[in-house]
Amino acid sequence: MHRKSVRRTVTATAVGLAATVALTACQASGSSDSNGKGGSSSTAAPSSDSSSGSSANSSSVSGSSPGNGSHTSSTSSKASTCRTSNLRITAKNQGEARQGLGSILITFTNTGSSCRMSGFPGVDLKTNYGTQSVDRNKQEVGTPFTLKAGKRATANVVYPINNTGGSGVQGTALVVTPPNETHHVTVPVGVSLPVSDTDKGHLEVTPVFEEH
Repeated sequence: MHRKSVRRTVTATAVGLAATVALTACQASGSSDSNGKGGSSSTAAPSSDSSSGSSANSSSVSGSSPGNGSHTSSTSSKASTCRTSNLRITAKNQGEARQGLGSILITFTNTGSSCRMSGFPGVDLKTNYGTQSVDRNKQEVGTPFTLKAGKRATANVVYPINNTGGSGVQGTALVVTPPNETHHVTVPVGVSLPVSDTDKGHLEVTPVFEEH
């Protein structure tokens, strides 16, 4: 099934996405490895110019972002932009956030010195039918902030949950590019999306927010 067909397999209402994601982002705290409803978590190594094989606890990395690419918003600051090589990126399926909608929490941990973050990460979902780009949630507006060493920032991917009783479309990993970056990492995550012949809904990602 080609990419266009994959985008038509996902269905669900997108009403209330902004409220769903805002609630999830505000509740995000603690380690990204903590247990969550229906969740599974994995940690990705920083990106480099050479690729490495993926496993349950690591990610495959390439030099530039595929598919959707990096969604960015410009920011000016004395601190430099947070680089992929200085971020530990994890993804955890949080399960159902509200009726029919699930949430995947993406966490960016700063392993370097203080840096600036702002805007949307680029995100693609790898599935058993191919790779699907994750759109930006246009109801959300990101605020520039300084991410200090050792601190975390988060973004949420909202997706329609497969409640049909069928096997659905199986998402296996997220390809994540931090805001204002071109290098990406791939982190395993498990989600099940409904199958449909119509395009009534789609995946959306929020901007990055500083974790409090």
